[in-house]
Amino acid sequence: MKKWILPFLLLMFSSLYGDWTDKVTINGYFNFEFEEHIKGDKHWRSDEYASFDSDMIDIVLNVNATDRLRLAVDFTWEHGSQSEIDKGNVGYEYAFAEYTLSDKLRIRAGKMFTPFGIYNEIHTAKPSTIILKEPNPTNKMYFISNDEYEQTMLYPRWGTGVALLGNDMIFGMSYDYILQVTNGDLTYGVNKNEYDKDDNNQKAITARVRVDLTDDLQIGASAYHDKMIHYDSSSNALGNMVVDSQGLQLIWHINDDFRLEAEYMTGTLDVEGIKSFRRSGFSILPSYFITDIVNLYFLYSKADPNHDVSKNSVVNYAPGVNIEVDNNMFIKMDYYNVESEVNNPLFGGKDYSEIRAALAIGF
Repeated sequence: MKKWILPFLLLMFSSLYGDWTDKVTINGYFNFEFEEHIKGDKHWRSDEYASFDSDMIDIVLNVNATDRLRLAVDFTWEHGSQSEIDKGNVGYEYAFAEYTLSDKLRIRAGKMFTPFGIYNEIHTAKPSTIILKEPNPTNKMYFISNDEYEQTMLYPRWGTGVALLGNDMIFGMSYDYILQVTNGDLTYGVNKNEYDKDDNNQKAITARVRVDLTDDLQIGASAYHDKMIHYDSSSNALGNMVVDSQGLQLIWHINDDFRLEAEYMTGTLDVEGIKSFRRSGFSILPSYFITDIVNLYFLYSKADPNHDVSKNSVVNYAPGVNIEVDNNMFIKMDYYNVESEVNNPLFGGKDYSEIRAALAIGF
């Protein structure tokens, strides 16, 4: 009898291994960066010391618990994470459960990226983007203005809540949609952790629709709304703060080599009893493959963080190259420029340029 124990255990474990590998997929991405200030103002956003950055490594885990139920987690380690000496960041970008009723209707619950525009859901997946970093004017208002309210994001990066999403065909064109309800942004709140507990009864709503007009041309529209309570540093309620943002996007494969990405975002921020203003931003990204592996691009983006303030805009532009040196291994380089108008509170009309490079790997 004993002679059958080892073969039985091997058979059992091999069966479990087969079941495990059928249900679980592991992917990820790695990004390493370099920046050096070249000319202009030595702003804190510019790196004057030619620095290397262990930007991130992410492990993406998908578990297909059943034919309909999927659990997805993106674990991230950023900037040389070492928690015992409080360096870098460790966390998860998203962790949600998704249940599929049909292609037209799936349900998600958990922490998710906010589905707004082209870049937010993929902003950490550097191998999937042509450019070295996503455009600040449409994705990071805090890199456009340091005014207490102007730096408020057009939409938060993440949210905890539920979502309905799906895809189908209409008039011969494919489309996808997502409707998301979350706690919203608690930057000005008391709890400060919107992934754990809300501090008001209002919920943030995000919606996006994307339509493939042809095999080569996709357009999309996004909207975000949140009403939150604005607290001061002593946790005294100052009144309501309302964020309303809208966005349009386009991805056009003009031919096999030439591609164009563009997006425009605008919105209002209404801080009860303090200020109310509109802000906007856009980016344009043409790119062209000069060989099978060398992709040239030019990013131009601009933001006005407050339409009520004159000469307040910031322009970013970056000619660059993206080279796929091996399968899913990319070297990116650009010449990044920041130009601002005199009344911008962050830059004050002072400009700078820097050289940036990155090694991005997907696996």
